[in-house]
Amino acid sequence: MSYIIYILLLFSFSSFAEVDTFSISEYKYPAIYPFVAKSPRKIYSDVKKVTEDPNFVKNFFEIEKLSLLSARTNEQPWTGSYWPLSKGTIADPFEDSKIPYYLDIKWVTWRGNYKRFIKRKKKVLANIDSLTERELAKLAPSEKYDLLLGDKDFDLTTRLWEYMEKWGSAKENSFITNLILIGENSLNLANEYVANNWYSSVEDAFINSWNLKPTLSAENSLILIREGRYENAIQAFHEALLTSEEEAGHYVLAKKNSLIAGWEGICNGWATAAGLTPRPRKTVYFNLEDGRKLKFYPSDIRGLVSLYWVNSLIQDPAFIGQDGLPKTQGTVSAGLRCNLSNPGVDIWGRPYDDSDDPFNRRINKRRDSRCSGVHPATWHLGLVNLIGKQKRSFIVERKVGDAVDNHPMFKYEMSFFHPNNGKTFSKTHDNLIKIDENDQFKQLRHPLAKYIVGVDLTYTYMDYIKPIRREQNNESHDKLVDKNVYYDLELDQNYNIIGGQWRAYKIGLAPLENNHPIAGNNTMPDFFWAITKDYKDTGWFGDRSDIENWSDVSKAPPQSWLKAAKQYHSFQYNMTVDNGLAQTCKVTSRKYKKNKEVLCEQSYNRPQPFINIINQLITLSR
Repeated sequence: MSYIIYILLLFSFSSFAEVDTFSISEYKYPAIYPFVAKSPRKIYSDVKKVTEDPNFVKNFFEIEKLSLLSARTNEQPWTGSYWPLSKGTIADPFEDSKIPYYLDIKWVTWRGNYKRFIKRKKKVLANIDSLTERELAKLAPSEKYDLLLGDKDFDLTTRLWEYMEKWGSAKENSFITNLILIGENSLNLANEYVANNWYSSVEDAFINSWNLKPTLSAENSLILIREGRYENAIQAFHEALLTSEEEAGHYVLAKKNSLIAGWEGICNGWATAAGLTPRPRKTVYFNLEDGRKLKFYPSDIRGLVSLYWVNSLIQDPAFIGQDGLPKTQGTVSAGLRCNLSNPGVDIWGRPYDDSDDPFNRRINKRRDSRCSGVHPATWHLGLVNLIGKQKRSFIVERKVGDAVDNHPMFKYEMSFFHPNNGKTFSKTHDNLIKIDENDQFKQLRHPLAKYIVGVDLTYTYMDYIKPIRREQNNESHDKLVDKNVYYDLELDQNYNIIGGQWRAYKIGLAPLENNHPIAGNNTMPDFFWAITKDYKDTGWFGDRSDIENWSDVSKAPPQSWLKAAKQYHSFQYNMTVDNGLAQTCKVTSRKYKKNKEVLCEQSYNRPQPFINIINQLITLSR
């Protein structure tokens, strides 16, 4: 680890029943948050971005004055399934079962699930015309959607299962269309970048450009310069390119595992849709041409809506302008995903980055904090401004760790405590103190911090539920989860919130076991994010008007709709160098026994249900 700080701690907790005097000599931690104070400018920049509000509330006492110490969204988001990927997401003909996901063995046997679908397609879907209404009611949401469109080849359903099979077999390797390995054009691009004053020299571009430094030609040019064979990269490039072309023939993609994690699914589609689209409340019926009725339960509709949202371009990050505000519609976020399965625990019982992030290594550069949770000041200000001031839902990744599970936030309530003794006083001001020698985090505070106050927060989010074929759905069917967290806030001389520290234990150090701190209440969020306020301006969520009118919505839509729908099913998401979305892939040399990360371009099929069908289902089910 490149940057290390040493913490010298001497504590005397004479007032604590469990500890008299606790002396710790020296601990070694990375020089990143929480051991180095984050800049208030960065905190405010993140809050401004996620709230889209340059005038967000940041003063501690103004928050209280505006009655934002507790709040809830205008509408309660709806609970739904995260539709496990290993079961084909919404192509799963789910069973009416109260067994929790983690007790359902089928989510770990994706190959068996795929084989069952192939068999089902031949024996059940191929005989769709002979199924009874009761049997039709038990179809998967995507199967009902295909049947409503008159598609007896089940295009959307098949695409969902094929995606699952490809992802399970080789992960992103299944979707790679191009490896940027050699870099024949690297010199021309580097010269262009230098001409634009983006880099000082070709060598500088080869070292620092995200799309040049992974190439073999750039790497070998720099090697030849270090060996003293050439004075600069321009001179070295021709030989480096010849070497790279020979070397590239020995590289192959590193093998991927064939596992699908139990948490993988479309939770980000559900989490965004649940807070932004009306609740499907009742079952919707359609009369098929042969007289049979086709039922869409609220769970079916929630699944289709979630699939549309997860595969919509609205999930891409919004472009942030120089003023720090979104200039396009998409996602805005604060915090970073922790990719360590077992992060370290500091002396206060909190998780932290004890090793480099496996997917975001930065050689000889200061690393971003990923495993300490989103900064508590960012979290606090995001909470009171989004839910409190704007009454908008946002999505929380509720715990630090490598698994990702997104949930829509619903409400919060907070109280305060004295940060040095943990006592709660009825008057807010009595819980706020000047920073002194008794502050357990004194040496970690920002230089501008004058006061601190403890926060005891309970935040409420919507949890997953298994899909169930219930005729009606309302708020009483939702599953809510309350999470309690402790943190403190740092205030400047004007009582503006400028920093803070998470607290795994309300006060004091973590107990030790075999000289290692025991993790405490680590339910701090990993990160949180929202969809930009004007997302409807994209037009992606409005009806297509260039199609035949669906006049009688008690019957199936016109047959001409299937052609338009298949355009949505076949949507390809291209991640290329040109659009700045190329990713790094691991390759290995069979000859040189050498591993390398290079840019790879990918193309994913992100099948979406037809938006006109989605909107009509939402309308009819309200």
